[in-house]
Amino acid sequence: MVTRCRKAAVAALALLGLAVSACEVSPLLAPTGSTITLTSSTNVLSANDSVEIVAQLIEPSGTPPHSGTLVTFTTTLGTVAPSTAETDASGRALARFQSGGTNGTATITATSGGATTPATGALRISVGSAAVGHVTVGANPASVSALGGSTTISASVLDVNGNVLRQVPVAFTTSAGTLSTQLVTTDNNGIAQTILTTAQQATVTANVGATGSSSGSGSTGGTGTSGTGTTGGTTTTPTTPPTSGQASGTVTVTVNAQATLVITPPTNPPSAGLPSTYTFAVTVPTTNGVPVRNLRVSWGDGTSQDLGAVSGNASVQHTYEDTGTYTITGTLTDAAGNVQTVSTAVSVIIGASPTINITPSVPASCTGASACVVSFLLQVTPPTGVGIVDVSVNFGAATPPTQGLGGLTGSATLSATYPAHAGPQTIAVTVRDTIGRTTQGFTTVNIP
Repeated sequence: MVTRCRKAAVAALALLGLAVSACEVSPLLAPTGSTITLTSSTNVLSANDSVEIVAQLIEPSGTPPHSGTLVTFTTTLGTVAPSTAETDASGRALARFQSGGTNGTATITATSGGATTPATGALRISVGSAAVGHVTVGANPASVSALGGSTTISASVLDVNGNVLRQVPVAFTTSAGTLSTQLVTTDNNGIAQTILTTAQQATVTANVGATGSSSGSGSTGGTGTSGTGTTGGTTTTPTTPPTSGQASGTVTVTVNAQATLVITPPTNPPSAGLPSTYTFAVTVPTTNGVPVRNLRVSWGDGTSQDLGAVSGNASVQHTYEDTGTYTITGTLTDAAGNVQTVSTAVSVIIGASPTINITPSVPASCTGASACVVSFLLQVTPPTGVGIVDVSVNFGAATPPTQGLGGLTGSATLSATYPAHAGPQTIAVTVRDTIGRTTQGFTTVNIP
């Protein structure tokens, strides 16, 4: 403030004079024809952020005004504090613009006496979503299981100058699945996150505000914008704020195509105690396929085994000790950790027993003889895959009465001596095989 005084003679009286001094106080303002130029270090701000505003005041003579000249600031968005500031010796008045958590474009003007910044010369600062220049969207992980899974979607928001935008609302949408949150505010790193849960391929879009390029790439702004205004003079057009549009970005979350498993039992029903071959066919899809890490087989009889990273066909032998119906279950685990199971049933039957043929030969000389020597042709044929553990023959009343042949497979010629007139005799052959079964064969002879 400055004090300006006027002295005036109010009245003249005879023999007495009275002088009255009248003084008034008025603010120091810029004279008509002065110019005001507004500048700031940036033309974009995050919500709840601030920037210093500089008003440069120049008188018509081209020199700064007297220090202490008042400059009043106004804004269409947020606040400027102080709203009225005094110039320094260089004619600069400083204030700070505070965005105040809103989104939009702030138009800031200044006045001082006869100098005013017109709308076309105002300082414009894009705030929050109005300042967005680029939105980048990512997913971690980038793919989920075909059985369903979750992934974290992150939207990174930058302003038109490449700086992070804080406290900006981001709207998420998805073409498939569900989102944990659809509207998220960016954090201090300019990142907003939500969780996508889906079993199908999905494209997630993040939309921010109503400015920035339509592709989300934005445009590069300067370090600030300025406006110059004069009374009765010319107007300088300021740098324009970001181009109007919709800033957005997308990411596509793919679905891991799981391998398929087919279990094929043997063509003929397997026999208890005998090994049979089973085929496990694993096919990994060529598109988005994930390699198999392990195939575990549970045979349904209390036993299981790991086949490892099977790709293609794996032939595996297994032996069921008892008859019955068993469920074979294959569990596939892929490199992404996805697990799936496939089952098939198999019926186990009693297998064929060894074949026993014994043919006696009684010579004619036995008639009326005191003793008779009888020969026997024995043939033992086991089924495929079965071995013979022991063969024994009981000749009845002959000498020797029994004979052990060990693990006979094939044919053997045997003999036994019977007393005269022994009459009908039963010869029994007992065979024990490698799967624990006992099989018998019989024949008879008559000793006259």
